[in-house]
Amino acid sequence: MVFLDRKRLTEILGEEPPSGVSGVDGVTHDSREVRPGSVFVAVPGMKHDGTSFVPDAMARGAALVVAERSPSDDNGVPVVVVPDARGALAELARAAFGDPSGEMLVHGVTGTNGKTTTSYALHAILAEAYGASRCGLMTTAEVISGGRRSPSVRTTPESVEVQGTLREMLDRGVRHAVVEVSSHGVALKRVAGTRFRGALFTNLTRDHLDLHGSMEEYYRAKRELFLWAEGPKIANADDAHGRRLAGEVEGVSTFGAAEDADYRIERVSPGGSGGTSFVVRHPAGVLELESPLLGGYNVENVAGAASLALALGVGEDEIRGAVRRMPQVPGRFERIVPSGELGFEVIVDYAHTDAGLEVVLEVAREVANLSSGRVICVYGAAGDRDGAKRPLMGRVAARLADLGVITTDDAYTEDPGKIAREVMAGAEGVTGGGPHKVVLDRKEAIERALEAANPGDVVVVAGKGHERVQHLPEGDVPFHDASIVRELLAERKIGKGG
Repeated sequence: MVFLDRKRLTEILGEEPPSGVSGVDGVTHDSREVRPGSVFVAVPGMKHDGTSFVPDAMARGAALVVAERSPSDDNGVPVVVVPDARGALAELARAAFGDPSGEMLVHGVTGTNGKTTTSYALHAILAEAYGASRCGLMTTAEVISGGRRSPSVRTTPESVEVQGTLREMLDRGVRHAVVEVSSHGVALKRVAGTRFRGALFTNLTRDHLDLHGSMEEYYRAKRELFLWAEGPKIANADDAHGRRLAGEVEGVSTFGAAEDADYRIERVSPGGSGGTSFVVRHPAGVLELESPLLGGYNVENVAGAASLALALGVGEDEIRGAVRRMPQVPGRFERIVPSGELGFEVIVDYAHTDAGLEVVLEVAREVANLSSGRVICVYGAAGDRDGAKRPLMGRVAARLADLGVITTDDAYTEDPGKIAREVMAGAEGVTGGGPHKVVLDRKEAIERALEAANPGDVVVVAGKGHERVQHLPEGDVPFHDASIVRELLAERKIGKGG
């Protein structure tokens, strides 16, 4: 980490630090992470004001405090007051880690649905072209740094973690990185100051309105990435917001099935190995691809990644090979149990919005129809979030699933029963919809769904995907859908004498 002297601090903060502060050799917004000589940035949060943690930061040896207002008890506290603490945190982090994105080619992927799969596809293509040791990935599911994997905390972590991760990648020899960029990451300035050389937009559907307030503000947050990006920019022409983006930001090319798309998807059909084959017609030719991933939405995800890769100058052979060998993406239509093993299939997916759940269940229906099976869906909705989408999710599940089991997602501080009733209200409003029941205990809900499954059926466990923690009113508990499914099926096999 770079030592930031008084001169550099003054340049970043726009004000000279108090006398006695010679500089700082670390930066954090978490008082528990303060080390002697570091700067503590008191970020105003949604539930807690960072200034309330100043005493703890000082007790741990903070050399400087940066805040939007002086602490209530600032006696002896070396503080610089700034108009935007989050912006200051981002700039301090970028400087403290030596501006790593300035020495790398960082590409951002944003949108409501498909960000993670698209990011994995783009990373796979870049790794094929430049070598896995020179490529990195930062997503909701995990971080891959030169082939080394570690779990992620959130879609886009705070700016200190973003810059620290990029620095770690750079020090390991990574020169090409793919970063999944959430609207929170933009609005809360977690990626501010990062130099993006390429950008990709998947789509925009209702989500995160608890933060943004409106779809317009949500869109504007996504658009910001394209205003920053210095190189190729690709947006989905089959999405209305993608078309708007292409019309509003200079230099944006489009991909999709639309006739006027710059990278046009054509000839989509089942692949020979159980996946999907399709063609991307681009300005320099025609690229034939075969992906192991199912569903039209995954065609869009892979085509978007391939389009940006083409725009970046990656060769067709590298793209074709990488797409053909793509592994499953954790928690994204992840096939936990092949149908041949138990007679039915079990899918785990991160779908946590009505639009996301709809596309997953439509693909599940296609798979189930091949063997005249049913679709059974375990799902819920998050607490402390946009409550208006809860009945919408119920309507989607009732319309597309033959049996729905409403359970607890991440309830946070809300009553899980209340959330479930709001989801059920939507399901009950669908005439002729599949029967639904509420089982609040998530493990029990998954068990009920597995017990109900017959040969040919497809069980979809939606909402948590790759995540390994469930946030409940009584506290966080370990929970991983895929592991629970495997555990329950193992018990079932043993119980039957298998």
